[in-house]
Amino acid sequence: MPFVGKSVPRLEDRPLVTGRGAYAADISFPHQLHMRLVRSAVAHGRIVSIEAGDARALPGVVAVWTSADVAGIPPIDFRLSRIEGLAAYRQPILARDRVRYVGEPVAAVFAADPYMAEDAADLVAVETEELPPVLAADGPPGEFEPGHSTEAAIVEKHYGEVEQAFREADAIIALTLDIGRHSGVPIEARGAIARYDASRDILEMYGAAKVPHWNRDSIARMLGRAPSSVHLHEGHVGGGFASGASFIPRTCWYAWRRCGSTGPSNGSRIAASI
Repeated sequence: MPFVGKSVPRLEDRPLVTGRGAYAADISFPHQLHMRLVRSAVAHGRIVSIEAGDARALPGVVAVWTSADVAGIPPIDFRLSRIEGLAAYRQPILARDRVRYVGEPVAAVFAADPYMAEDAADLVAVETEELPPVLAADGPPGEFEPGHSTEAAIVEKHYGEVEQAFREADAIIALTLDIGRHSGVPIEARGAIARYDASRDILEMYGAAKVPHWNRDSIARMLGRAPSSVHLHEGHVGGGFASGASFIPRTCWYAWRRCGSTGPSNGSRIAASI
């Protein structure tokens, strides 16, 4: 690898510095629907009811979904690697029974334009019975759900002879660190366009950020489709900020169900965006 330790000319900068970067918000299709999420306002609680009648009655609203509408979709896998014992902690695409953080998606609203979708999302009434939140990482564990606590797991990954390396080390340094809360700040987060082409039986997704092959395989697995029938078109990411790197299965599932399983109402050029 002769490039290690050397200055490597960047090839991707020109469209970005000249204002020609392409992000999900720059892509649109005819007959496009827009999705907005209804999110939890509490950190931990039991969902008592979700009332979406007023939202569904709003002109231009096509659908309002809760977890019951996507019950057949498996939870979202952890990115890139599987860790034994953590499968029960995966997040469903819409909250089932409980919410576990402020902002967790509870319902999805689909409308003819983003403003209608935003207005309709505000009309969805979510009644939540608040439960004790876990506020400190070193505090006593809480209940994630019956039979599963929030106690942190210890995950060890290594290569080589780790124990031997410690035995032969000249010095061993142990640190206890306190790290403040932080978040990545990508230019465009949580944006995607999904389109199902019925003539080719192809589900397309635009705006998926980073690891496109892993994302493609995950979407295909969740929707029960062949990986070759899912095409991801990656736009500009702007950096490895993690929060902008995850794909959005809700968008793909809606585009496929709207066009693929129930038949397209406006041809095959229906998309959903978030």
